[in-house]
Amino acid sequence: MEIALVVLVVLGAFILGITVSWLAKGYVEDYVENAAYARAVIHPEMLDGDGNMIHDELIYLRNETELNEENDED
Repeated sequence: MEIALVVLVVLGAFILGITVSWLAKGYVEDYVENAAYARAVIHPEMLDGDGNMIHDELIYLRNETELNEENDED
């Protein structure tokens, strides 16, 4: 009876380990892929003189033009 319980516990731990490692592998692969993509698309103006990322607040400008502009001559 004790041997059957030990076998079930070992088998359950084995299945649980496979499941957790399979799920973790997916998260790690996604993280590595996103990190490589983010490094490839960093704009040079976001880096300081030493090549490190600037952590200051960035300012951006947006040109707002209306698509349905009418003549203002009226």
